[in-house]
Amino acid sequence: MKNNYLLLLIILMSTTTIFSQEDKIVYNRDGLKISYQLILEAEGKKKDKYILLVNALNENNYDLYYDVPLYKNNQGQWNLPLTPQERGFTKIDIRNSTGLFGNGQSIIGDQSNFFTNNHTILFNIRQGGVYTQETTFKVKSGVKPIITNSINSVLKKIDEFDLMLSAEMLNGNYVSSCGNIRINISASNSEARGDFLIQTTNGSQFFWIKKSETTFVRENNSGLTLTYNKSDNSFTYSSSDGIVCDWIKK
Repeated sequence: MKNNYLLLLIILMSTTTIFSQEDKIVYNRDGLKISYQLILEAEGKKKDKYILLVNALNENNYDLYYDVPLYKNNQGQWNLPLTPQERGFTKIDIRNSTGLFGNGQSIIGDQSNFFTNNHTILFNIRQGGVYTQETTFKVKSGVKPIITNSINSVLKKIDEFDLMLSAEMLNGNYVSSCGNIRINISASNSEARGDFLIQTTNGSQFFWIKKSETTFVRENNSGLTLTYNKSDNSFTYSSSDGIVCDWIKK
């Protein structure tokens, strides 16, 4: 009989542990799933202590991005906000926590090198990526935690942002639609030329001087123009005599 009671007690304890660690989904939309696990760490006379594990999963077959506003300091430099909540895209709050700030938890993506023309920087949620944060909090003894979630940023594909051109975007190997010629592009800057591109084709180099956000003109030949297409990371090559070619990034 004692063995039966012991077995029943073990089963009940195991069931309680499994239940306390069960994933609870608080957001599931457009391929983004946010869930949490709540674990009772300690029971007290006045307060119970919990562990909160927050998970975000990108189930899409492409990366998601969100932008975070940059702030200008007294020296005129643009900087990221200091608080995690301002850099995160979602936050789970414990509404009845006894902590001063609610002991909520924000999830922050991976900081990228992409900037927008609106003075923001993009953070990345990788395809298939799982992002986890952990925190502890307390509630009054015997009180069930009240947990809510808020989405702070709209997550989109990268081509939905008005990106500022960067070397990371421009650099790489391209193939021309005119003759399948292979071309290497490298972005650079100098005091004499300003922002410019170095085109390497069959061992020869050509320089393209930046004239606008997306337009470059061949050095010493203003009749040749390169236009960068943000939507598909390609260039359009055009000449004054009507030749037009697409340079596709590979």
